[in-house]
Amino acid sequence: MSPKAIAVAGLSAIALAASGCGGDSDPDAEFRAAFKKKFGEAPWYHHITGIEVKDTALDITTDLGPESAWDGEGEWSGTSGVICRAAYGVAIETGAIDGGEGVGVMGRDGVGLGGCA
Repeated sequence: MSPKAIAVAGLSAIALAASGCGGDSDPDAEFRAAFKKKFGEAPWYHHITGIEVKDTALDITTDLGPESAWDGEGEWSGTSGVICRAAYGVAIETGAIDGGEGVGVMGRDGVGLGGCA
């Protein structure tokens, strides 16, 4: 095999690996893209400041405060609850988590706003 053919093969392998087409997938990137496509126009989406897919959970960081977690009747159905349930659904659809894990929502200053599974 010529040096030129080796170089082309090497560069092709690098390009495939970088593009995610080499068989390995990036669950974090796949989740982010699907989540933004599905909910990017939702009125609460702009509150999300970070998303991290971990081995055991999906962590969503927001700029929300504790008041966003609860409705007036003591139910966790405020904005953070809506974000959690939406993220959980997309995470299951994309395979970012398999259902045995959950989603945690953090607010500004690291305040935990709840989770769902």
